[in-house]
Amino acid sequence: MKFLSGVLQSFVKFGRRVRRKIFLSIFNLTRAMKEFDEHYEEHLRRIYKWNVFGLVLSWVIWAPFQYMTHPYFQLYAKELGATPVILAVISFVSTITLGFSRLIGGYVADKYGRKKIVVYMTALVSSSYLIYAFSPDWTWLVIGAFLSSVALMYQPALWSLMSDSTPKEKRGKIFSLYNFLPSIIASFSPALAIYLISRYTLVPAIRLAYLLTFFSGMTVVIIRAVFLKETLLREESLENKQLSFKEGYKKALNFIKENLKYLLLIDVVISVAASMSFLTAYYSVYFLGIDEITWGYIFIVSNFLGILVTLPSGFFIDKIGRKPVIIVSAISQLFGDFLLFITPYVTANPFILTLVAVSLTSIGFSIWFIVINAITTDLTPLEFRGRINSVIGLIINITASITTLAAGAIYSFIGPNIPYLVATLTIAYSILLIVLKMPETK
Repeated sequence: MKFLSGVLQSFVKFGRRVRRKIFLSIFNLTRAMKEFDEHYEEHLRRIYKWNVFGLVLSWVIWAPFQYMTHPYFQLYAKELGATPVILAVISFVSTITLGFSRLIGGYVADKYGRKKIVVYMTALVSSSYLIYAFSPDWTWLVIGAFLSSVALMYQPALWSLMSDSTPKEKRGKIFSLYNFLPSIIASFSPALAIYLISRYTLVPAIRLAYLLTFFSGMTVVIIRAVFLKETLLREESLENKQLSFKEGYKKALNFIKENLKYLLLIDVVISVAASMSFLTAYYSVYFLGIDEITWGYIFIVSNFLGILVTLPSGFFIDKIGRKPVIIVSAISQLFGDFLLFITPYVTANPFILTLVAVSLTSIGFSIWFIVINAITTDLTPLEFRGRINSVIGLIINITASITTLAAGAIYSFIGPNIPYLVATLTIAYSILLIVLKMPETK
């Protein structure tokens, strides 16, 4: 009996020691995690201003030259032999490649960090503009689009860097700053393209613009290498780099399914509408009869109006919430696409209707870019952001690439304005989804 009693007491003492060790282990682990979190928050507070400065400065330098070519790419491609269907094919190649390259880029961003991939791939994107500049025909534009989209695998890393460097209470304002300052400077750069076109004609002028984009892009490479700071500490990266590519994305997909499915659906629906209206420059010049120079002025005015709303929209996103602002964004896009649809049936000056329509679309998308980034960042933990952005981007890009092919076919074989009717109906559906399914995350 004494023997059994002694054994029982020994087990009790052993159990107490085990419980004590477990308790101490949990306590030490909790304390270590708390210390790491505090250290990490301090790290982000210390570096975020450098990243905001580096990103804004790089866009201030690069965006004006990129914007020079934006309103004229479709017209440039047409001069090199592209039809609406070929433009859709170029867009398809670019978009589908971008989706899969982002998938790789998102994994790299979460496993190895943000900065290096941003710097190296910025150099490759810049180099792709040389192909655009020296293209003898439209087939080279496909090669340029493919190379550029491969290089843009850095976008998830860039988005993650932006999100990591943005305190939640300042998220709307800082995302507005990212968009506002570079865009306000770039908004008038198409005026330089207009000047070059009036002096040298379209093709030589756009070739020169692409060359300038290349040189400014290489300057941005240096700026990003110097100013950007890594936001993903070694301890935070994909469980000390033990997570495989497959496992990493499996976790990301599960997270999207559980937390972001309606947000993703809304984003996809809006991307369908945007892809349906991707031929607006071609439609305006070659169907509505607006000349190249006038189209440039429409682009400048509409883009400037879109930029003007970015700062106040950032304020309202933080002040009244994300949901009311995103509804306003969708409504603005809806009316813009509807006006483009009805323009051929209206006796009014097509210049005025096109200006109003493209301006409403520009305003809507400017707000959309800010608010969708704010909502996604609200709902996504830091360690998932690269992969989440990649998965969402891939789904949207696959959808958009297929939609652009459909839009090119509809434009050519059914009617040039019919894609805008499809876009209008699609955005109406997205508004219904926003009202009924999207949560407020403020």
